[in-house]
Amino acid sequence: MKKDIEIQGIFEAIDSFAVRRMNQFFVIGNLVEGTIEPDWFVSIKFNDSISMTLRINSIEEIEFTSRQDKYKLLVTDCDNETIDFLLGLNLGLEKLEVTIEGED
Repeated sequence: MKKDIEIQGIFEAIDSFAVRRMNQFFVIGNLVEGTIEPDWFVSIKFNDSISMTLRINSIEEIEFTSRQDKYKLLVTDCDNETIDFLLGLNLGLEKLEVTIEGED
């Protein structure tokens, strides 16, 4: 039986990128509902029954010179294969569920 995982928040992803030298993947966006903490997870849904989770290693506040709004930057540690996969997803302009539980 599938265990229901409690959603702690909703993170609206705007864009994402990777820094391979650091083995990290980053998601830029805003928390639109609930809370988010380091060591929690964001869930990337592929369809109603398939998803993957990314552990949030840290959360930074970022600002752009051309915008007054502040954004959150989710930092995740990834290997090269996971970075390739995540870049292929073109993650952005979507809502991600935030959970305390997940899989690395």
